[in-house]
Amino acid sequence: MEQHRKNQVLRELRIKWPRLDVTITVKMHNLNTALVDLLWDTLPYRSLQTHALVTGDHLYHLVPSEPLIYTNPEYKIPDRAEEPDGTVFLSKFQHLAIKYGRVTEHHPAAPCGNVVPEDLEKLRWLGKEVWKSQIETKEPIEVILWDASNHEPSPRSLSLRLQRTGATEEVKKLVREIHEEMDRSWSGMSENIKAIHTGRAPSYPGSKDSYFAAMLFANSEVRTLGYYIFDNILKLAATCPEFELKHLVILYRELVSVPAEFLGYVGTDFLRNSHRQIDDLITFNVEKNDNQSEAREDLLAMVSVLAQYINLLNAQNLLLFPWKHTVEYPIQHD
Repeated sequence: MEQHRKNQVLRELRIKWPRLDVTITVKMHNLNTALVDLLWDTLPYRSLQTHALVTGDHLYHLVPSEPLIYTNPEYKIPDRAEEPDGTVFLSKFQHLAIKYGRVTEHHPAAPCGNVVPEDLEKLRWLGKEVWKSQIETKEPIEVILWDASNHEPSPRSLSLRLQRTGATEEVKKLVREIHEEMDRSWSGMSENIKAIHTGRAPSYPGSKDSYFAAMLFANSEVRTLGYYIFDNILKLAATCPEFELKHLVILYRELVSVPAEFLGYVGTDFLRNSHRQIDDLITFNVEKNDNQSEAREDLLAMVSVLAQYINLLNAQNLLLFPWKHTVEYPIQHD
């Protein structure tokens, strides 16, 4: 097995940030072939570039691949902070992350490749520009990825691919609607998130004529709902056969309803309205469907597409939140 891996031709990944006119090459290795295969199945694609906020000099973006949530890495290093600059990781948060400098989060991670040495200075410059965007300018930065053995794709040709469709016509229709809404701002900014971060959410959430807390709560609730509730429902469905359809329905209704309604109040109308439609379709197309296989696919298609949309909202929230205040809270080194 090890000899087979050594004999495999290493794949090369090209990553470009058009607005910053930067392109780098990543040599993928064979330590986590299952994860790299999932990435390759997704190429080419575009995404919204984000900078880590509690990890240090780390870039990441969302990879539109549901199986990353529940595919175990073959190899993990014990401390990502000890890896060389330019190391590329893939994670169960559907992140492709790149270390470009000092990292403060000493957690295990799954390395999948390395930026070629001649591109490391470009990467470090890029990291500073992405940080500047997140702290100051708030301008979305699109990132494009493709197999280096192919021609560079046009960003306009990179529509977001639908991962699950559902089984019944009513579910298929809703899944397409959520997907199309997500595709419009997949590497940019949605109108709902813009409204929250400019104090224009329809319910005018906040206290004492301030919407600061609404931004803060939108950040925390969206992250929890996407990464820890929706993603884990998908993971349990894929990896725990003892979780039958009825159990997945219970999880959805018990864990999703309250945060989805609250997030609708603070400004994510589309998320709340989509949740309500899903709840109705669970009643009529899932619970009343005698074909359990069809009903299960309907439920998972709806959970999958809304999970992806919510995780996009998280990335957009992180870009627009006023992180300029970070300078007011310096870490106290003893």
